[in-house]
Amino acid sequence: MANRPGIEGPEFRRLVRGDERADLTRIALELAQDAYPDLEMDHYLSRIDALADRVRDRCRDGARLSQILGQINWVLYTEEGFRGNVAEYDDPRNSYLNEVLDRRLGIPISLSVLYLAIAGRLGLAMAGVNLPGHFVIRTVAVGEPIFVDPFHEGQRLDRAGCARRVAEIFGQAVTVQEDQLAPCQTSTIVVRMLRNLKALYLREADYLSSLPVQRRIVAVTQGDPQERRDLGLACLHADQPGEAISHLEAYLDAQPQAKDAAAVAALLRVAWSRVAHSN
Repeated sequence: MANRPGIEGPEFRRLVRGDERADLTRIALELAQDAYPDLEMDHYLSRIDALADRVRDRCRDGARLSQILGQINWVLYTEEGFRGNVAEYDDPRNSYLNEVLDRRLGIPISLSVLYLAIAGRLGLAMAGVNLPGHFVIRTVAVGEPIFVDPFHEGQRLDRAGCARRVAEIFGQAVTVQEDQLAPCQTSTIVVRMLRNLKALYLREADYLSSLPVQRRIVAVTQGDPQERRDLGLACLHADQPGEAISHLEAYLDAQPQAKDAAAVAALLRVAWSRVAHSN
């Protein structure tokens, strides 16, 4: 799997090896290189550096956290006009960090990745929060955490505010557990980003675009059987039966009693037939 197209990038490989210190910003841009092969990473890193520098220039040494967050919000949302793309939420471009920077539009998790990148450059200890149906970020210093919603122009929330935000999304009261408000790992953020893209591409039956995304999911989840099954199906739809075989076989080996085992076995026979007819 390590040599398959779609899982390149030194920071992504570092994450796959289990290093949660891998640079999330660089990983996000490596994911974008799957869809934009000519993407110049240094160009976008420099743009993020410049945004952070603008905030830094306006904050004196020893500035309070609230002042720094306020300046980040001012630069991003007032001066630069970043916003959540409510009108075209399902546009895949909202999930790619280069497009977020170019178009100033994103979804909760991509805007959170940008916000975390700026905060990190300013020395703020912040992390992602993997809420049900939404994504925000939070401080991780000692004391009561401050939650920030980058999709809603950096609005600050407390625990109850997070629950209300989730309730707005689901249209009903929701109990948000304490562990759902905890800082999440880099791998959790990356997998959520990838699964968002997977869902968007599969909804449009764009199996070719889904392949590098699904390969990365399999790599990060250490060959999760269901994800390997889904990669096999995507390969088959994208007319890559040779690769499909290994993933479908791996799923059946791991889940021989699965409810869909017979259906997957039938697809495996289709893949073998296509390989035979191509030789």
